[in-house]
Amino acid sequence: MNRSHVIHRIEEIFLVILVIALLVLTCGQIILRNMFSITFLGTENIVRHLVLWIGLFGALLSTRLDKHIRIDALLRLMPIRVRALVLACADILTAMICGLLSFIAWRFVIDEREYGGTAFFDVPAWLAQLCFPLVFGLMALRFFCISWKNLTQRTTSSQQ
Repeated sequence: MNRSHVIHRIEEIFLVILVIALLVLTCGQIILRNMFSITFLGTENIVRHLVLWIGLFGALLSTRLDKHIRIDALLRLMPIRVRALVLACADILTAMICGLLSFIAWRFVIDEREYGGTAFFDVPAWLAQLCFPLVFGLMALRFFCISWKNLTQRTTSSQQ
């Protein structure tokens, strides 16, 4: 098993753990509220942050599987070489935007750390918001890798 498969497996396991935690917390809260008329404080905040993490890591997974939103009506009409070049340029632009978002999110996390707010219980808000720079940074790397693959695919097909 190569390194990328291990990273992909870790990514998937992490996402599954987050979804299981979300299900356990929400279903447990519903059962406790309806059957015993009790509720745990802070559960809603935890659930809110879990949804955020799941959504962002789901977006990261969709980039790996190439299932993200793309307007590709014109791409289907282009020759393979041109399509690979257009996709590579689009992926480079997307990587640059994700890199910028990662930088902005990192500044946000630093500001949040200086502010000193809490997300739930005694967990600092900046820890719960680390998913923003982390995921956008990983997406930027992933899109750069995809663009490199498209560019090398273009050069390989043009040499044949």
